Amino acid sequence: MIPAAPRLGPDEARERILEELAKDEYDDSPGFVAWLLGAIEDWLARMVDGVDGSSAMQTVIAVLLALVLAAVVVLVLRRTGLLRRSPALAVDAALDAEPVLSGEELRGAARDAIDAGRTDDGTVLALRALVRDLEERTLLDVATGMTAHEAATRAALTFPDLRGRLQRGADAFDTAAYSVRSVGGKPAEDMLRLAEYIAETSPDLSALEQAEAGTPA
Repeated sequence: MIPAAPRLGPDEARERILEELAKDEYDDSPGFVAWLLGAIEDWLARMVDGVDGSSAMQTVIAVLLALVLAAVVVLVLRRTGLLRRSPALAVDAALDAEPVLSGEELRGAARDAIDAGRTDDGTVLALRALVRDLEERTLLDVATGMTAHEAATRAALTFPDLRGRLQRGADAFDTAAYSVRSVGGKPAEDMLRLAEYIAETSPDLSALEQAEAGTPA
């Protein structure tokens, strides 16, 4: 028989979870993280306030609070870039990382990384090269915090035939930058070839105009 969990009153459960969420280590990224923790805090407060005094229900709530806290920690760590493989990437995964290099320089760095067997670094550099090339051609405005999928969606407006490859490239980037799994040689090569192809290909500006006008391409 599984022993019963220690009784935890609703007020005590709420106090413990909110104290944990307020710790400094969960506040590395103002904005999104602050909003998320505030929303979680409000939700937990409303939920606990509505619970009756039965010990069984209190135990269930305590377990749920622990699960919610674990999920919040994972989200915060991923958002702040701390949830990644060990050792971490040798390159910066931010699409607007300093120093600002040209698309050609980033493609060269991606090739060197892939040839050296650092496929994760190569994948990240290749997508950064693609984004930088589009920025140099005024086809993309890179905002701080822009994700790979946001960049891929924007790039697909001027290269609609490459939409699928761009989204797969964004998936590979996320795996390389944030997952515990490593990107293989083929996805890394595919990402670099896509960056090279786009650098040498003229955009479809008519598709962009149609997308901005809200008409099908």
